[in-house]
Parts: sequence; structure tokens; C-alpha cells
Amino acid sequence: MQDSGAKTAPAVYTDVTRENIQALFSDISKQISQASFIAIDSEFTGLALSDASLEFGFNTAEWNTRATDMRDMYKAMSSVAKTHALVSLGLSTFVPNGDNVYHVYNFNLLLQEQNTHLVNPASISFLAQNGFDLGKQALQGIRYFSGPNPMPLESRSANINIEGELVRKVLFAMIQAKKPIVVHNGLFDLAYLYQSFFGPLPDSYESFVFDLTGMFPAGVYDTKFIAEKLIPGTASYLAYLYHKSERDQRVRRDQGDEVLAVKLTKILLYEKSDVETKRKLQPKKKQDKTKSDPKRTEEVEKKQYKPYCEHFAAFGHCMFNDRCRRSHDINFILDCQEKEASESSAEPEAKEAGPDAQQNGKRKRVDEENAHPSKILKALNINPKKVPVSQKSEPTSLETTTLDDNGNNNTTAYHTAAYDAFMTGFIFASLRIQHGEALDTLKNRIYRMGRGAEPLLIQASAYASASTTYHQTMKLIDEISNRESVIEASEPPAN
Repeated sequence: MQDSGAKTAPAVYTDVTRENIQALFSDISKQISQASFIAIDSEFTGLALSDASLEFGFNTAEWNTRATDMRDMYKAMSSVAKTHALVSLGLSTFVPNGDNVYHVYNFNLLLQEQNTHLVNPASISFLAQNGFDLGKQALQGIRYFSGPNPMPLESRSANINIEGELVRKVLFAMIQAKKPIVVHNGLFDLAYLYQSFFGPLPDSYESFVFDLTGMFPAGVYDTKFIAEKLIPGTASYLAYLYHKSERDQRVRRDQGDEVLAVKLTKILLYEKSDVETKRKLQPKKKQDKTKSDPKRTEEVEKKQYKPYCEHFAAFGHCMFNDRCRRSHDINFILDCQEKEASESSAEPEAKEAGPDAQQNGKRKRVDEENAHPSKILKALNINPKKVPVSQKSEPTSLETTTLDDNGNNNTTAYHTAAYDAFMTGFIFASLRIQHGEALDTLKNRIYRMGRGAEPLLIQASAYASASTTYHQTMKLIDEISNRESVIEASEPPAN
């Protein structure tokens, strides 16, 4: 978790709870129907089963969500989704308002599954460390029953039934809209969404895939898979791609090319408690075995030292977390990488300039890299005071406007499913401007953890068929749609 520069931050999304879902449902449905595409993200109580009590009698060998065989992987993923729960669902609707201009509406649905379910301690710790309010979720989460088939269990509380029906209708609205769905590493998001609001997951992955083709006929795009195909050699985790996309758009603007412009609207002020962490502990330094050889020490430091955490830069996480002594700030990392790329491209020019220029350049680099880290940062033209993760991020995009009730611009937000959904949508829109129709060739290919080169293909097979759940739920969607159409037709026209 990266430190926050402020005690509280106004959110760039509308927080949807059991208290306001009835009032907001029609607005959510409207934005879904008008969107060019819809980005989603979710938070849940587990990605895998680990250290389960023997009392449960689980065969943990069957719960390998990184299995090589897709059938085994789906069986494990289905088991996890059926026994754990969604706790939040983020929707980001990108409504077109001109060429490459979007009005974006972000909704963060706080959820509370009513079925007894499992909770993975690591997942809950991650949510808590990233600002997720577990107390608010318990008291205000939208209550629903997972695995409805075709209708959810009846509760003694009429309010619970209404909440569950409305949150389920959000998914139905997405299905009826027939718009592209955008995810980031979204296989589990799709599985949880299906199990929670569509119906029990099918027994076979072939039927699951067949169902998805019918649910989302405009296709599903996974920005993690797309990025790894179109931008090979770069990190592909969400926050990195988002900030890189911002920079790519600025470069395009400076070059006079088409750029992406988004305007965040429908803001509901929502303050979260401070979750910044303090770096009290430091990882132990490994003994440097090269100290006896000054020349070797110089070579190692010159080659290896970087002021940012290379593991975090590549993968988005670090075993030391907040104790890591090097920066986890993504904007700072990108600053450094751009500087490194610039210096690497300049080396061939130095060789052509002759041995004297090479020696002067070499001496300068050695002096800088043997210096105190703050001097290295100055050599990178970066203010060392901005290195800690408390550095504020830049505005959400080139033309983003986020206004609170007082008309003030707000650009800071905590980690939420809604904000992750927005970043996913922004990356997709940015890639679409840069690569155009190439994105269509990567449609319906969902990234598989540990098997990035072998995505899940959302493609109906001639040897598979839709599941019973699909037939029942799609029939229900049609019935609800027809019923609501009759009601609307019978209402008198508005004056």
C-alpha cells in the first residue's frame, strides 16, 4: 500500500449502498444503456483456498486455480466463486460525447452476500490495507443471495429482497445493453459476477464460455492480455498501465495527434479514513560480498542500483510492502524508466563521439551512482523530496474534470472497485486510439494467471451448449423487460 498525501480524499465515484440503491438504480441503468463500453472490476473474499480447516473436508488438490489444464482451472475457480463472496462491484460507463471524448460515470456498489461463505484472511487484509471499509460493508452493503436459479431465495426481510433484485438487475441491464465489457485480468471477475447475480456456475467450462458469448455478444476485452500483446516488454498491472496511458496521451497531444478526453461526472462526495502506512521497519541489508574488491563493488552498484523498487515496477507488488526502502510510486518509476530509456538510446551516439567523450561520460555516471541516492535523483532531474510514496498523482487524464458540490477540482482517490474499473476503461480507450482495429483481433481473450500466453477464449464451440442456468435466467430477463415495457406504455406521458 502506498502512502497517501492527504488525510481524506473526495471520491470520483458514486457510492451505492443499501440506503440509496433504489434511488440510484434508474440512473445506473440509463448510463449503462448510453455507454459506448462498460468497464468492470470487483473485490471478493478469496482467489483461492488455502490452509482450510480439515473439518470442511475439502480436497484442496482440486482447488488449483493456476492449473495448466483449463478444465481443472475452471473447476477450481468455480469452487472458489461458489464458496466465497463479492464485497464490491465497480462499474465505469464511458458515454460518448464527441470523437474520443467521454462522459464517465463511476459507480461503486458495496455488497454483502447473505449466504454463509468463506473469507480468505489475505484477501481481507489486502482490502483493509487499501482503504476498504469493512465496517461500512457490514452495515450498509447491498444484501443479496448468491447463485439465484432463476430467482434468489426469499428472505424474511422485504428490504433484502428488494436490494438483491435491484443489484441483480444491474447485471441484467448490462446484458440487455449489448455493449462491450472491459476487464483487467478479469477471469475471476466474470466468474464471481455470474455466480452472484446470474445463477449457479455451470459444471463445465465449455458451457461457461458458451453462456458468456450469449450474455455479452459485443465481446469482452481484457486490458492485461491486450497490453501484453500490443506493448510487449512492459509491466502489465493495472496502475502501471493507467499512468503509462496518461503519459502516452500527453505525448500524442504534444505531437498533434488525436488524444483521449474524459470528464468524470455524477460525483458523490465520500471520505474514507486515512490508511497511510509508516515505514518504521526496514528490511535487513544483505552482506555485500564484493566489498573486498572495490572495482567489483563499483561495477555492481553501477549496474544494479536504482532508486525505485524493480520488483514492484515489474509486478505491482513487493515482499517488503511498506518496509521497502525504494520507491513504489508509479509516476516516479515511470520518470526513472523514461530517463533510463533516454540514456540507453544516447549511448550509441556517445560511442560515435570518440573515446574522450566516452570516458567523460563514464566518469560522470560512476560519480553519480556512487553518490548519495538524493544526488542520483538530481541527476535524473527528479526532486528527491518527491520520492516517497506520498507523492501526489497527476490528474486523471488530459481533459478530466471532477467537480465536487463547491465546484472544486478533485483528482485524488483511494483504491476501490469503481476507481479500478475507471482505470481499466481509460486504458482501453487509450489503446483503442493508438491501435484501432487491432484491438478487435484480441477480443474475447481473457488473461489466465500463470498462463498469460494461453488466454481463455470466449468462443461458442460446436460441441458445447448453453447451460440450464443460461436458459432460465435469459428467459427471466426477457420477462422482466416485457413487464417493464407494458408498465411504461400504460403510464401517462410527462407534461
